[in-house]
Amino acid sequence: MKKLIFASALLILAVPASAQQVEIDSLVNRISRYPAEDSVLVDLRNDYAKRSLLLNPADTSLISFSRATLNMAEKLGYPKGILQSNERLGVLYQYAVSDPYLAMDYYQRALNMIQNHPVLKKYTTGITGNIGNIYYEQEEYQKALGYFKQVLNDSNEMELPATANIANIYGKLNKPDSSVYYFNKAITLAKEQNNLVFLANCLSNLSLVRHSTGDTDQAKKDIEESLALIHAHRLEYVRSMAYANAATIYLADKNYRKAGIYARDALNCESSLNNLSVRMAVWGTLAEVYEAENQYKKSLNAYKMYFSLKDSLTSQDRKVEVSRKEMQYEYDTREALLKAENEKRQALAQVEISKQKTIKNAYIFSGSGLLFAALFGIGLYKRKRDAVEQKQEAEFKAVVADTELKALRAQMNPHFIFNSLSSIGDYMLKNDTESAYNYLTQFARLMRQTLENSNRKEITLDDDLQFTELYLQVENKRLNHQFTYDIKVDETIDRQNTLIPPLMLQPFIENSIWHGISKKDGNGHILIEIKKNDNRLICSVDDNGAGLNNLNNQEIQNTGKNQSLGVQITESRLAILNKQKQIKGQLKILDKNGEGVRVEISLPLLLAF
Repeated sequence: MKKLIFASALLILAVPASAQQVEIDSLVNRISRYPAEDSVLVDLRNDYAKRSLLLNPADTSLISFSRATLNMAEKLGYPKGILQSNERLGVLYQYAVSDPYLAMDYYQRALNMIQNHPVLKKYTTGITGNIGNIYYEQEEYQKALGYFKQVLNDSNEMELPATANIANIYGKLNKPDSSVYYFNKAITLAKEQNNLVFLANCLSNLSLVRHSTGDTDQAKKDIEESLALIHAHRLEYVRSMAYANAATIYLADKNYRKAGIYARDALNCESSLNNLSVRMAVWGTLAEVYEAENQYKKSLNAYKMYFSLKDSLTSQDRKVEVSRKEMQYEYDTREALLKAENEKRQALAQVEISKQKTIKNAYIFSGSGLLFAALFGIGLYKRKRDAVEQKQEAEFKAVVADTELKALRAQMNPHFIFNSLSSIGDYMLKNDTESAYNYLTQFARLMRQTLENSNRKEITLDDDLQFTELYLQVENKRLNHQFTYDIKVDETIDRQNTLIPPLMLQPFIENSIWHGISKKDGNGHILIEIKKNDNRLICSVDDNGAGLNNLNNQEIQNTGKNQSLGVQITESRLAILNKQKQIKGQLKILDKNGEGVRVEISLPLLLAF
């Protein structure tokens, strides 16, 4: 009757309950005093729903609150608010009410918002993880495993919950070696991120896997460490699940008194009231406890409760309904694409009909007189020819501009790839395989982001800064931590809603590192600042390196070539942006008289929505 219980992949951060309550009280105060219904209020309400769910997973009153938030977001036409409200409702129906049908409905609505607004794509992984949890609860482990591996491949931020989920599934599939490997990896990540909720939950589940392999002593150590964390930090979200697992461990150790205490405490936890998975596992444990204590009537009743909950949780009707929801979503998605394509064809047909009608009317009118018809025909032909030529010229300019922009992006990648591969080669020559492996892992992430970003004209400022920070970490490692860096963004700038061309600052950061700081005695510092000035975004890279005036002749020659290429590329990109956006973006490079170099780029302030 043993069942591994896992906390939702929705959780990324974990703080003590007291700190959570302070944040919730602060949000309640801000919401009550907020003067108008706008996107900021929608975000505050969605944040409140998420934090309240972490503190009290069984709080069903949040459902009506989140529905009101959804109505507000829909009234405002606020895509991000609509998406997050639907996701919150999906989480509430999945975990607080244990209704996977409605949960799947709301998740699919959220996914539809992402499909219609690609800038919201980063929210996909959290929803995908929760859909995986639905299939996990239905005991369709292979389906669930596919969803969690997709999350692991798509998001670094969701690496911890995805890893823990995969560990859980391998435990259910009787693959303890794989399960222990992924649990240890998840525990390491949880400690690095100080994520106490996931740390306690992973230790709890790992104890069951240890028990299944016969390692009883280590199993007890793991569950006791988990319980200590829960008691010390009031981690209510995983308390009932950990109690259920503790009951299983002590039952296996034939400590029936402790097993019964933890099982009954699990049932009394508020977080277990609507969690069928937890209640099913606990009743299964109690059935065995009562049987061992010769309380056969209680044991029989506990078995009945266990099988009733198991039938309710894993019944074929539930599985069919969940699968139907998923197939309906896929069908609706295909229908939407077909409808859009059909509307496009109809529009083109209507344009052609109108065009033919115009030509026909022109022919009829031309019959009034040969001379008039000839003149009219010549004029119509010239007008049509001019229109075609203007259209072709405009399309040609657009293609040229787009092609030039792609070519410029492509020129920025080879130099960075060459430097990174050289560093990996250096580690290998020094037989430092661990550093080479770690560096290669970070380099692979950089390459993936570079390839994804290079195919897009604009990316969010948040995505570009994440890439920049990862690049700085990699280069700092190559120079044995020879420099420090700061990235400062004006508080008035919405990182997730602001768009910029990708890799705009990277060539100048590279010059600061390799032609400034690497030539400097002692440690260096790089300051990256993003500010807003009216309708412009001012991006700067400021270093305290050797500066251009302190380089020798050979270095000046080499630096000049590299910097001139970076400057030429950036100025060309700015020229195209200036033409497309009708602005006057510019590039400024200032040598600080031997105390470093400052580069400043002004860009148009573009918003996603």
